[in-house]
Amino acid sequence: MCSLISGRSDNSREAGGDLRLQLELKDRHIRELYEEVSLARARLGEAEARLGVAGGRIAKLEADRERLRGELRELEGREREARRQSEQRGRRISRLEREIGHLRSDLSRRDELLRRREREIEELSAESGEQLERKEAALEDALRRVDGLSRDLEDREAEIDRLRRVIDGLQEKLREEYRLRRRLAEPSNRLRAGIGLFNESECVRAVTSISKAFGEPDLYVELEEGGERLVFLTFVWREIAWQRYAVNPEPEVGEPRVYLAGAGETLPPEELPERPNAHVDARGRVALGL
Repeated sequence: MCSLISGRSDNSREAGGDLRLQLELKDRHIRELYEEVSLARARLGEAEARLGVAGGRIAKLEADRERLRGELRELEGREREARRQSEQRGRRISRLEREIGHLRSDLSRRDELLRRREREIEELSAESGEQLERKEAALEDALRRVDGLSRDLEDREAEIDRLRRVIDGLQEKLREEYRLRRRLAEPSNRLRAGIGLFNESECVRAVTSISKAFGEPDLYVELEEGGERLVFLTFVWREIAWQRYAVNPEPEVGEPRVYLAGAGETLPPEELPERPNAHVDARGRVALGL
């Protein structure tokens, strides 16, 4: 019985030792699992970090891919445009080549026409030698006649210039006479013109010499009514003498334009205006007004 119990105790101890051993193994295995989990977690963090970096690179690569696609589309568009322009240039070149061909054909025809015309000109030149000589002789004769006509024309132009100068002079005289006649149409202008002619005449000396002897005269200047419309200058030395001069201010009248129209000792008052209207200045010249 004791041996049986002892055997059971030994078995129990062996079983307890195995159990502890198994527990230790399990603990070790669990620790190993924890270590593996920790290591796996660390590796997972590194993988996640690498994945984040890879994601950034992937995004950049995606952006680069889109950019490259855009550049590719732009290059394709440029290539299409270049092809289109090349086709247009090709069509233009073809058209220009056709035009050049037409121009060459035209030039060939024109060259042929020129050669034909040159041959015709040579033939005409050979045939027209005598005609040319006759024409040159006729031309020389015509030139001589032209020279004669030119000299005659120069003489006539000189005569025309002379006649024009004469006509211009006559026209200027006519204009001057017209202006003078217009001035003389006014009574006051006609009186002044008559006084001016008298002052330029030799009659001034006669009046001056008489005035030295008899004193200053009363002077009446009046315009003739009707007729030639003469200007009369009447000098009256009271109770002594009188003289009347007539002046014709018309420009075409011949000399004498100033002359003595009357003289005497006394002049009836009814033949004189009411009062004198002019005077003789210190130089013996007549002036209107007192």
